[in-house]
Amino acid sequence: MRKIAMTRKIDSLGRFGIPKEILYMSDIALGESVEIFLDAGTGTLSLGKYIGQACKFCQSTEGLSTFKNSLICSECKSQMIALATQKDKRKHQPKEVMAQLLLDLLEKYPDATQQQYADMLRIPIARLRQLQQTIS
Repeated sequence: MRKIAMTRKIDSLGRFGIPKEILYMSDIALGESVEIFLDAGTGTLSLGKYIGQACKFCQSTEGLSTFKNSLICSECKSQMIALATQKDKRKHQPKEVMAQLLLDLLEKYPDATQQQYADMLRIPIARLRQLQQTIS
C-alpha cells in the first residue's frame, strides 16, 4: 500500500475536505457513501468506500460469507471453487493427455489462434508451444 500524506484543517463544525486524489485512488465518486473506522488503540482514523451488505461480484444480499475482507454470496463462492478446480485439473494433466486435447482442438478449430487454443485448454501460451513441439 502506498502511503500518501496530506493535511487539511478542521472547520468550526468538525468537518474537513477529502482531497480529490484520495477519492480517485479509493474509487470513491462524488455523492457515494464512505465508511469511517477508528482504531481506538492507535488513534488511527481510516475511511473506505461503503459497499454495504452485498456480494462483491453480483450484489446479492443472500447467503453472504466473508473472504479476505469482502462479502461473497454462496453462488459466487461455488463458481469460484469450480473454476479453481477446473484450472488445477488442466494444469496437472500429463503432457500426453494435453497434447491429445490440443490435437482434438486443432482438428475441430483449424483457424483458431494460439491464444484461443491456450484459452480453451486453460494453459499459458508458453505451455501451448511446448505441447506443439511435442506433437511435431
